[in-house]
Amino acid sequence: MSRRTLAGLILLAWFGALGWLVQRQYGPGPGGAESAARWPVPPGSAFLAVRLGDRQIGLATATVDTLGDSLRVSDLTTIDLPAVDTTPRRTSARVVAMYSRGLQLLRWQADVLTEQGRVASEGTVSGDTLLTEIVTAAGATPETLQVRLRRPVILPGAITLVVASRRLPRVGDKLNLEVYDPLDHEVRLARLQVTAESLFTVADSAEFSPDLRRWAAVHSDTVRAWRLDGAEAGLPVARWIDAAGMPVRVEHPLGATLDRSAFELVQTNFRAQQRAYWDTTVAAPDLRRFGGLPARRGTLRAVASRQGGRPMHLPIPAGMAGAGQAWRADTLGRDTTMADDSLAPMPPVAEPLLADDGTLAREAAAIVGAERRPEVMARRLNDWVRRSITVREGPGQAPAAVTLARRRGSPAERISLLVGLARTAGLRARRVWGLALVEGRWQQRGWVEVWADRWLAVDPDVAAIPPGADRVRLATGGQPRLLDLAVGAGALRLQVLEDDR
Repeated sequence: MSRRTLAGLILLAWFGALGWLVQRQYGPGPGGAESAARWPVPPGSAFLAVRLGDRQIGLATATVDTLGDSLRVSDLTTIDLPAVDTTPRRTSARVVAMYSRGLQLLRWQADVLTEQGRVASEGTVSGDTLLTEIVTAAGATPETLQVRLRRPVILPGAITLVVASRRLPRVGDKLNLEVYDPLDHEVRLARLQVTAESLFTVADSAEFSPDLRRWAAVHSDTVRAWRLDGAEAGLPVARWIDAAGMPVRVEHPLGATLDRSAFELVQTNFRAQQRAYWDTTVAAPDLRRFGGLPARRGTLRAVASRQGGRPMHLPIPAGMAGAGQAWRADTLGRDTTMADDSLAPMPPVAEPLLADDGTLAREAAAIVGAERRPEVMARRLNDWVRRSITVREGPGQAPAAVTLARRRGSPAERISLLVGLARTAGLRARRVWGLALVEGRWQQRGWVEVWADRWLAVDPDVAAIPPGADRVRLATGGQPRLLDLAVGAGALRLQVLEDDR
C-alpha cells in the first residue's frame, strides 16, 4: 500500500469519526426530534441565604436537572419564624416542575406549609391550551381548577431560565411572559427588563473549622450577573442572574435579600445555629400571630417608617401608594386627593378561583338590586358576605362559587368571594394585603378594594373601614401568607405619628 493511499484512508477515517461525533452531539437520538434540540439551559443548582439586615432568617434553593427529554426545575424557600412559648415555627414552600426541552410547562407539584396547615397541589398542561390543577388541603375536599390558556405559561421559578435560554442577556432587553402562580392560582403577565450588569464575588466552597465550630468559606468565585427587574404582587423585585439563569442575588423592596453562597454556609450553618433573633417591638410586624380584627376604629393620619425599616433609596412600591395612602419621604399619610388608579398594577390574566358559572352573577344581582352607586353596591356586598358566610378555620382555598354554595369559608375564601361578587356586579375589585394595627401590634391581614372614583377598602370581617383606619396596604393580589410577610415586609418598622380616636 502506497503512502498516498494510507494517508487517504487515515483522512477518511478521521472525517468519518468527526461526522459521527457531530451526529451524536447534534443529531436526532432515541427521543426523536425533541431530543435533537439542545438543552436551553445547563443543569445546576444555587443555594441562597434569606437575610433581613445582617441576620439569616431562612434559606432558598434553586435546582435544574436534565432528565432524558425533559427539565426538572425545583424551588424551595424555608423561613424560620419567631417562637411562640419556646415552640419553634417554620413556614416553607416547595415547587417541582417538569418542562420540555423547549421550556414548555408539562406538569408540577407544589407543597406549602403555612400557619393553618399544609396545602398540596399538582397540575398538568395539555397542549398549551388547558391547565388543570388539583389542590388538596389537610382535612378538606380536593378542589379542581381549570384555566384556558391564551399562550404557553411557565411557573415563577422558570422566569430567569427563559431569559437566559434565549441568548446572553443585554442591558435594555425586555420580555413579557405569562406566568402561572401555583400558590395564588393565577395567571399573570410578567413584564421584565434587564437594567444592569455587574460582577459578584460568591463563595463556592467551604470547609469545617474546628476552632469556629462551623463551616467557613475557603474559595470564592467571580460571577458575571445581570439585573432583571419585575414585580410581584404589585411590589418591585430585582433579580440578579448569571448566564445560566440561576439566581445570584434577589432584592425585595422592603429590606429582605437572598444571596448565593456555598451549600454548607447557607444550609448547614443555618440549621446548626440558634434561632435567629426577631424584632418583637410594637413597630415591627407581629409574626407570632396571623390576622385578627382591628381592636379599635381610630384613623391614622400619619405613620412613619423608622430607621432600620424600608430602605429610603428605593422607590415607593406601587402597591403601597394610592387608595387613600401616600408616602412622603419616610412618612405614610392619608391622601384624599387621588382620583385615579394609575398606580394600580395590571390585573391577572386569569383567576380560576373567581370563575363563575352564573351563580355569582345571580347572587350579586339579588344583593345589590337596582342600586348603581359603586360605593353603596360595595358595602351591600360586603355586609352580605359578612353576615351570610360563616368563618371556618384551616388551610386551603376553594373557588368563590364553591364558597358561596357551602355558605362557609376561610378569611381568604371570603375575600375571594367578595371580589367575585363585586366583579360580576360590574365593579372593579382587587385583593390586597398589608398590616393592621391589632391590640397595639401590626399584624398581617387581607382585605378588598373596590373602585368608586377611588379605591374603597372593604373587609368581610368589619362593617366598614374608614379612610386610613389602622391599616397599611403593602401589596395587591395574591394571598396573604406569613412567608410573604417575613420576606416582603419583615424589615418594615412602623411608628404612629398622629392618631384620631
